[in-house]
Amino acid sequence: MILKLLRKMGFNLEESSWILYDVANSAQTLTTMTVLFPLLIAFIAPKSEGSIWVGWANTLYALILAFLSPILGTIADYKDQKMKFFKFFLGMGVIGGFLLALPIFDYKACVIIYVFAMMGYAAANIFYDAFLVDVTTDDRIHKVSSAGYAWGYIGSAVPFCIFIIPFAAVTLFGNEQGNLVLGGFTLTYRVAIMISMLAAVVWWAYHSRPFIQNVKQVHYYEPEEHYIRKSFTRLIDSFRNIKKNRNVFLFCIAYFFYIDAVNTVIHMAVSLATDMGVSDVESLFVVIFINIIACPGAIIFGKLTDKFGGKPMLFSAIAGYFIVVLVGSQLSRNVHMIWVLGFLVGCFQGGIQAVSRSYYALLIPAKEDSNEYFGFFEIFSKFSAILGPFIITIVVTITKKPEYGILGLIPSLIIGAVLLAMVKDPQKRINQ
Repeated sequence: MILKLLRKMGFNLEESSWILYDVANSAQTLTTMTVLFPLLIAFIAPKSEGSIWVGWANTLYALILAFLSPILGTIADYKDQKMKFFKFFLGMGVIGGFLLALPIFDYKACVIIYVFAMMGYAAANIFYDAFLVDVTTDDRIHKVSSAGYAWGYIGSAVPFCIFIIPFAAVTLFGNEQGNLVLGGFTLTYRVAIMISMLAAVVWWAYHSRPFIQNVKQVHYYEPEEHYIRKSFTRLIDSFRNIKKNRNVFLFCIAYFFYIDAVNTVIHMAVSLATDMGVSDVESLFVVIFINIIACPGAIIFGKLTDKFGGKPMLFSAIAGYFIVVLVGSQLSRNVHMIWVLGFLVGCFQGGIQAVSRSYYALLIPAKEDSNEYFGFFEIFSKFSAILGPFIITIVVTITKKPEYGILGLIPSLIIGAVLLAMVKDPQKRINQ
């Protein structure tokens, strides 16, 4: 149904199938990774150790993937390899998500399974992003990338509201032991999480099928003998060439700084809001509200990018996050400003992510190297999730005021904007 709707909106079969995969995996992101896994670990781990184990799990998979992604990307640039790698890691993520849902493992085993599942999920996304250059043309790339994020937000918010029902029922109506007695059946906290997680995994796997069936690798290198060994040679050459390619290098550094602020807001907004007096229930509704606003926000952002260009819209989004940071610092004075904050994040979050991806795709010197370059892109994406939380933690530890902590993101936004200004617009290169 969604695929047909996308076709009627003017996207071709390949573009529609590519967009639909964002719908597929976004529900898994919100349901399992953002909400249920942290709550599961908090429930089964020793008291007050849940956040520590969740932190280690996310750090471990991010570090492993950051080092592996350029290697995987370089190998997958050969003909017919990109989809093979995508399907392998998709299967790895789905199997890991299924195992994580089973209520038979202790917290340490769950952490290991989560790392395994996240490796599959995130690695599959490297190849998914790299397929962007295969499914569309340069003049439509911003539109298609923005549509992916836009539909991804709806594809996470709507299913999430359904998938979370068993868990919400136990949380709101369960007894002191966390169980909900329904006649002769007792729905436990752990079983409720299992049902919600499994629903998200099934959604992810089912809606991935059109992508696998309809998307083909258009840009590639022809197979050759000893291609794995030669892939490492190309990788070494790419490390040298990326320094010579001033646009790519500068953009990656700029992206590292400004997306660090964006990711920090995404990952720590609920925690900071809670510390500043926002209730858990209100925070949950705001998360859903952000996803709803982010859908039209990303689409509008994509249309404006077609009109004004990628770099001006990235600057506008960075400016938008300046406002987000300033509004966020005032939550302790008025907790209901969380809705203003949610609206602003929804307006800019999808846009800055989508345009960053499509703008970077236009910077790639040769489309045959798309996996390789998106492997490098993944390094900066993963390591950008470290600086912001570290700064906030240090500031809050020193000042004891969470409202000061979020202001610590301003330097990252400034540095990102300055470096972005030094990047040559890829449209000029295309027209030459």
